[in-house]
Amino acid sequence: MEFVIVYLLVNILVGAAACFFGKRLFFLMLGALVFLGVFNIALSSSDASTVSLVIAAVLGVVAALLSKFAYKAAVFLAGFVTGAALGFIVTMLLPEGAADFLAVIMVVAGVLVGLAGVRWSDTIVRWGTAWTGASFAVPNVLAAALAFGSLTERAVPGDAMATFDALSGYVGGEFAAAYGTPILVGTLALAVVGAIVQTRTHD
Repeated sequence: MEFVIVYLLVNILVGAAACFFGKRLFFLMLGALVFLGVFNIALSSSDASTVSLVIAAVLGVVAALLSKFAYKAAVFLAGFVTGAALGFIVTMLLPEGAADFLAVIMVVAGVLVGLAGVRWSDTIVRWGTAWTGASFAVPNVLAAALAFGSLTERAVPGDAMATFDALSGYVGGEFAAAYGTPILVGTLALAVVGAIVQTRTHD
């Protein structure tokens, strides 16, 4: 059960941080994501030796530092993630056959919102991080409140990663399909509040 609680807390807290402080934490979050992405790619394309680990880490740090200076690209990335999250939630509300095109819908929505983000960068960063954070927090809050028993049933004793994978699949799949409308309404409401808070407290 402890893995279930950790999973929920991480998703809810990270989601809330992005929702209410996304603009301030934008480059920190982006840098962390870029580091992890480059580190994993570099590591997967080499052996697991100490030298490979060091090289992968250095490449990750350099990429993370450069990301701060690639603001437009960073804004596009934030918009893309937001659009993909929106595409995912909307697909859950469409007829069952639409799920076959989930990846296409997410990519198209991501590209469109990403391009719009480049044009209206500051506003999009605030709204984008608010939406993305809300889309992490709301489904997990609702799952904890409405389906905690189902979550605990999917816990794998002694295996955190397997538990997190099972929980992610359930919350984003079966639970999202069953509670698509409450998730959408809750995400919209929290995103609006988060964006307003960010606008009033911007640097």
